[in-house]
Parts: sequence; C-alpha cells; structure tokens
Amino acid sequence: MESTAHPKAQFGVDKNNKPGVIARAGLMHDAFVLAAALFAVLPITMATFLGLIQAAATAQSAAATRGKGLASMRDTKIDALWTAMNTLKTYVQGLANTMDPSSARALIESAGLLLAQTAKHVKLLVSATYVTATGVVHLAVNASLLVGKTSKKTSYTWCWSTDGGKTWSAPVTTNHTSYQVAGLPPGTYVFRVFATVGKIPGDPVQSDILTIH
Repeated sequence: MESTAHPKAQFGVDKNNKPGVIARAGLMHDAFVLAAALFAVLPITMATFLGLIQAAATAQSAAATRGKGLASMRDTKIDALWTAMNTLKTYVQGLANTMDPSSARALIESAGLLLAQTAKHVKLLVSATYVTATGVVHLAVNASLLVGKTSKKTSYTWCWSTDGGKTWSAPVTTNHTSYQVAGLPPGTYVFRVFATVGKIPGDPVQSDILTIH
C-alpha cells in the first residue's frame, strides 16, 4: 500500500561533507533547468545558483593545497551555497505541501532532492536510492551502526555488482558516509560498503537490490 505520509525533501548530505554539498547542488541545478516548467518562480535564478556552485568548487580545489586562509575562504563559499540550497529546498517543499503525496514525491525528485524517510521506516545500515530526475544513485551508510564511534581516520569504500555479488566494480574510497553514483545503465544492482578505521578494514555490508529502468 502506498504511504499517505506527506513527503519531505532532503539533501541526503550534511554540510560538513563539502564535496557532497557541491555535488548535490550541481544535481539540483541540472534538475531545475531540466524541469523549468515545474518551477516557474524560483527564489534564486539558476545563473546565480550556478555561480555559487562554481565559486564553492573553485574554493574547494584551492583549499586542498592547504594554503593559508584558503580553508576559511572555502567555508565561506560553502556557507553561501548551503544557504541558497536551503532556500530552494524550502521553495520546493512549499509547492509539495499543496499536492497529493504521489505528485509531491515526483516534484521533490524533479528538483534533484531526495525523499526523507518517515519515522515509521527503520533506517537501513546501507541504503541505495535512485533519483529518476537526475539519473544518480545516492548511497548512504549509517556509520554509527556500522562502526560505532567514528573518527577523522575512518574511510568508506564503495562498490557495486550487477550479478548478485559474484563480481564487483572497482572500489571507490571516500571520507564521507554518502556517495553519488552517476551514469549507471539500466539493470539490477546491489551496492556494498566497508569502513576502514585507521588501517583496519571492517566487513562489507550490502544494500537491498535496486533496479534501474
């Protein structure tokens, strides 16, 4: 039975995950441009939003060189982008609140956003969500369930399989508990991730099966 709970939009990434923030903002920008007819009166022009994304991305790259003051400048650019993202999310949520649940869900995904889980759903250890509007799979792991208390030395290694786990893609390692996978062709996938704390890798955990049409 389809849930009647009113859909809520979320980014699927927290502000501290700066590459993830920039990636989500890029997905939102592309989605708004593609679905311009659905969002007639945006509170921020897409030209302005794109400028904020580009400024944040440039500052992020510069901060990686560890030059003096560059991290602070990067944080300022991320703050501005995060504020704009929240303004756009609030706008989308306002429109969604006037719709029936099915239409609201479609609208939220058309804006390049994710659907928040309702309180009735148990949070999965690792989740894989396909966003039709952007063609991106959003992966997320519940780090507290996976490894307990985390540290800056915790990394996460992601990969996926199209044959039920017999073979796996080349692994991708990040320092964040979420990862975006773009460009996957139609098929049936299972995703897995393992955490490495310091130099000690943990056991991998898998998502539920995800079918991309």
